Amino acid sequence: MDPSFKEPDFALASLYLYLTDYCNLCCSHCWISPKYSQNHQKGIPLASLKKAILEAKPLGLQSVKLTGGEPFLYEDISDLLAFLASEQISILIETNGTLIDNEMVERLKSCDLDQLSVSLDASTEAIHDAIRGVKGSFKNTVEGLELLSKHGLPFQIIMTLQRCNQQDIPGVIRLSESLGAGSLKINPLIPWGRGKEEIDGKRGLELEELLRLYRMVEKRDFLKNDLEVLFDLPVAFRSIENLKRTGINECRILNILGILGNGDISICGIGQTVHELRMGNLVRDSIGEIWQNSPILKDLRASLPGRLKGICRHCIFKFQCLGACRAITYALSGDLYAPYFFCEKFFEAGLFPPSRYIQ
Repeated sequence: MDPSFKEPDFALASLYLYLTDYCNLCCSHCWISPKYSQNHQKGIPLASLKKAILEAKPLGLQSVKLTGGEPFLYEDISDLLAFLASEQISILIETNGTLIDNEMVERLKSCDLDQLSVSLDASTEAIHDAIRGVKGSFKNTVEGLELLSKHGLPFQIIMTLQRCNQQDIPGVIRLSESLGAGSLKINPLIPWGRGKEEIDGKRGLELEELLRLYRMVEKRDFLKNDLEVLFDLPVAFRSIENLKRTGINECRILNILGILGNGDISICGIGQTVHELRMGNLVRDSIGEIWQNSPILKDLRASLPGRLKGICRHCIFKFQCLGACRAITYALSGDLYAPYFFCEKFFEAGLFPPSRYIQ
């Protein structure tokens, strides 16, 4: 190691790799809104990506998350997986599951696969395909999940909740159990990208409806086995029983970097549409230099959670959750320290749990 190397005060624990800004589906709720294509894409230059990963290891890199767009649309995905396996880096993948085949399963079996999350928005073809925007996507996703299950690869199913599929939560739970999923994660709509269009079109759920569905899921009446069902509300809204069972798993913004499909570096994928949160490009810039000296990162490290505003400033969980997703907060408000939109709306409506904040 270079004798002049200085151990970073904040470890770069994970890189979020948005391998390509294309997707083979056109989902109604996608907050990144990638371009549509059925063809494989070049995306991030593989040589530059390998260099960045090697530079990040002395900074504390333990894992990478492969996402997009659709990560399996990336033309160098097999070579990238082989490289990550050789470097013993843990892998998380977010995918729509439609491109998983026997060849890819064999490649995944040779990796240190920590989590594979597959999107499935309904237990029926009609609703799922309508949400995903491409006919046949339900069939292809279920076939991909069956392959993962057959070969013993661990996976999570992700359901994005909106008005058209809210009644299908029990059906998705049952399907997740039958497919052998380790967990089901239920995400509310994010009001950015196409998700904002859904909410503006009244296809999202009202605050009271989300709380009702969360409480319904928490009763766990639909479960026949040990499937973990994670309803992705901010920590302040989760029950004590839920916190004991699942812990606090919030965005670790102080320990991650995102690399976009063109090689630009941002705090996460929000940089695809919010350009002022980009900090350089891996082709011309050093990951170490950006990690140590980016004004955006320095400001976040010095200011979270102390500069949080609104309800986030008064929340008893602010030291754990750091104001939830700062990227979406900035996209919506232009302020990295504004209150998280979800929590602020609940507070304004008188629905924020009074035991979870200090005046």
